[in-house]
Amino acid sequence: MLFKRITSADEKIFHECMKIYEHSFPYEERRSMEENRRIIGNPDFHFLAITEEEFSSPIGFITFWEMGNGKYFYGEHLATTPGIRNKGYGAAILSHLKSYGKPVILEIENPEDELTSRRKNFYERNGFLLNAHNHLQLRYHKGCREIPMKIMTWPKTFTEAEYAEFRNELNQLEPKY
Repeated sequence: MLFKRITSADEKIFHECMKIYEHSFPYEERRSMEENRRIIGNPDFHFLAITEEEFSSPIGFITFWEMGNGKYFYGEHLATTPGIRNKGYGAAILSHLKSYGKPVILEIENPEDELTSRRKNFYERNGFLLNAHNHLQLRYHKGCREIPMKIMTWPKTFTEAEYAEFRNELNQLEPKY
């Protein structure tokens, strides 16, 4: 697997990843195309396209922010194309993210049904720990409801103080409608 950092919305691979993004996340859980264009040049924002070979179409992507003055990563979105799911690619992407050696924080839907429980179990199998913090996802669009989420972290849980610092910084990432 190859990881290519995308730094411009003008790159063809960016648009290919956006198709995966729009297919994988409901409207209220994803940024608009305009918002993605706005943040892609931010040095703290990492948009990695994943391919199997150089110059091939993406099989997935991960977006994450470097936060806490570089102390940890906030994984905002991770998705693979439907045809390769359950084949170890997601675990390999998480392994790549963890290889930077910085703590990672992720949001997941509340595990209330089979699908959301499977997602939680996937992250747990990959070393992430469920945190007890009450959390609401950013509002990605004006007028959208707040979405309750759970926080998972690696390699340890975040303290209340660490979570409060994260939440404060996360609020600064809310889209500019």
